[in-house]
Amino acid sequence: MSDVFYNNSIIQIIAFASKRLESISATPVLDAEILMAHALGIDRHKLVLYHNTLVDKKTLTKFKRLLSRRLKSEPIAYIVGYKEFYSLPLKVNRHVLIPRPETELLVDCAIYHARQRATILDIGTGSGAIAIAIKYNRPDCSVWATDISKDALKVAKHNAGTILGKHLIKFLHSNLFESIPTMTFDVIVSNPPYINPNIYTQLQKDIHYEPKEALLAPDNGFGIIKSLIEKANNYLSDNGTIIIEIGEDLSSRIQIFAPLFNFSISILKDYSGLPRIAIFKKIKNITI
Repeated sequence: MSDVFYNNSIIQIIAFASKRLESISATPVLDAEILMAHALGIDRHKLVLYHNTLVDKKTLTKFKRLLSRRLKSEPIAYIVGYKEFYSLPLKVNRHVLIPRPETELLVDCAIYHARQRATILDIGTGSGAIAIAIKYNRPDCSVWATDISKDALKVAKHNAGTILGKHLIKFLHSNLFESIPTMTFDVIVSNPPYINPNIYTQLQKDIHYEPKEALLAPDNGFGIIKSLIEKANNYLSDNGTIIIEIGEDLSSRIQIFAPLFNFSISILKDYSGLPRIAIFKKIKNITI
C-alpha cells in the first residue's frame, strides 16, 4: 500500500481508500467507512465524531489489511464477519450465503401468511437469516430450519443462540425434505439455489467467494425449486403456503409447473421491479 495513508486523518484515509475501491465496488465510500469502523472497533455512524483524528499505526495496519482483501473483490460481509438482515446482526462466513435485502420480502410474506401459532419450515437456512427473522418477529410460531451443510448449520445455530436464545428454533441436517419427520407445516419458506450454472463465470467477482452449493441449481437454475414443488404437498397442511425466492428468469416456468402439483401461484416483484417471490397455495378439491 502507498504511504499516502500515513499521518492522515480518518476522513482523508477514507477518501483515499474510496478512490481505490471505485474499480471494484458500486459503493466505494460505504465500503471504506465500514472497513475503517471495523478497524477502529466502533459503529460506522460514530465515524463522524472522529473524522479529523489521526489513525495510529496499529489501526492503520489493520485497515490496510482489510482494504487489501476488499480490493480482491472479497465481500465486505465476509471481511467484517457479519451482515445485517431484517435489522438483525448475523454472523456470516464463507460457509453461508450473504443475506440480501430482497430476501427480506420473503420474510414479510411468511409473517403475513402465518396464522397464529403456525408451524413454519425454512429449507436451506444458511446463516439462519430467514428462520431467525421470522421467529424474532413472530415468537408465537414454531420454527424449524434445515440445511444440507453442517458448517452452515453451525453458523445458523450460533446466530439463533445469540439473537433469540438457545433451542427456540429446531435445526435439522437435511437435503431438502429428506430428514424431515412425518409432520405437516403451515408455511414452508426457502431461498434455494436458483442461478443457472452456465452464467456463473459472468457473475460479479465477489459472488464467487460465496458457496456454490447455495447459489447454483441444475436445469438452468430450476432444479431445486422443482424438487421443492414436487415434494412439498407431503409436508404441507391443508391450508398451507409455500413461499420461495426465485430468479427473475424462472417466473414463467414456475407458473406452468405449479398447477401440475395442485398449487395456485402468485409472483411478487421485489423493490427493483423484478419477479422475486413465488407464493404457492394448495388448490382445494371441490366435491359434488
